[in-house]
Amino acid sequence: MAESGLRSKVALLVVIACSCVSAVALADETETKTNPPPAGASAASAASAAHHGSVFIDPLGFLLFGPTLGVELGANRLSATLYGRWLNAGVLAKSLFLEGADSFAFSYGAGLRGRYFLQDNLQGPHVGLGLEFVHSTVDNATAVVSTKSSYLVPMLEGGYRLPLSSSFYLGGAAAVGYAFQLSSKVENLPGGSSAGLYVAQDRSTIYGSAALEIGAYF
Repeated sequence: MAESGLRSKVALLVVIACSCVSAVALADETETKTNPPPAGASAASAASAAHHGSVFIDPLGFLLFGPTLGVELGANRLSATLYGRWLNAGVLAKSLFLEGADSFAFSYGAGLRGRYFLQDNLQGPHVGLGLEFVHSTVDNATAVVSTKSSYLVPMLEGGYRLPLSSSFYLGGAAAVGYAFQLSSKVENLPGGSSAGLYVAQDRSTIYGSAALEIGAYF
């Protein structure tokens, strides 16, 4: 029941994110039609505004799987991104990994993804593939044990990026994949001696998430 409820929450969040992305895209298209760019825009101006990548933060991670910081490199319609997330601070991460007297020790995710944009200059609608490594450390003060688990998460994603100026943008994305457990072990915390009585739970599951990226081009 808990897993079913979690999947329902994830699905709802992904639907909300997709709706937000669609709304942003529609608003951008409407504004473009209402206020078309000047007919005399020069090629030199376009070249000077060319983007070679960006840095971004994802504050929506506080509600999902942890706030995220990343750097993107690319040009025209293709980009590659390296990012990291702090799993401890994610509300959904806590509901997925923690039970009873559990608490997170330092836990994190690190990922690499590629995106293809349907418009030039790293903007507009995009689709992509990603792969993330997730490591969680869960301490239980009552049992005096610590459970360490690692997962690999391949995923598909899609979204929309709206430039706010020549230097800044706002982006929304939704992703779906599967978290495969790579390893797990239970260790004694200082003063503990009962690790051998416990087995780490395999939390391999369908993965769904959303992102709200606030970024700066370079």
